[in-house]
Amino acid sequence: MMRKSVWAGMAAAVLLAGCASTGVYESDSVLKQSFNVATNYEAAFRRAGEYVRACHQNVQHPYGAAYAWRHSEGKEGAPNEIQVYKVGEPAKVLELIATEADGPATSKVTVTVLNEGRWDAAEIEAARRSIQTATPVCRGS
Repeated sequence: MMRKSVWAGMAAAVLLAGCASTGVYESDSVLKQSFNVATNYEAAFRRAGEYVRACHQNVQHPYGAAYAWRHSEGKEGAPNEIQVYKVGEPAKVLELIATEADGPATSKVTVTVLNEGRWDAAEIEAARRSIQTATPVCRGS
């Protein structure tokens, strides 16, 4: 009897894990905007990282929410990416910032947000202004 309970619990855990949202990668209602930046894509990538640190990671958010991020450098022509997620929910990407070359001294940046709560058009605008000006401009509440 005990073995059946253990197997049932393990099966339930596997099913629940399969239902976890991956955020911007599976949502039908994401918002996305691309824009050019007058700097190379590596500098745009650093600016995007500074924006995420200044406006999401190193600030206090309402209700004790905390956000973290991870980045990956593109291989073989793929864009560099920054993924923002809520601490404790690393599989659900709330914001994705991708940078890629668009010329020798220009880059193309694409910001994708989940379009839920604070992850909306105002978030995209704050990211765009921050990356284009090289000065983090956090959105209003």
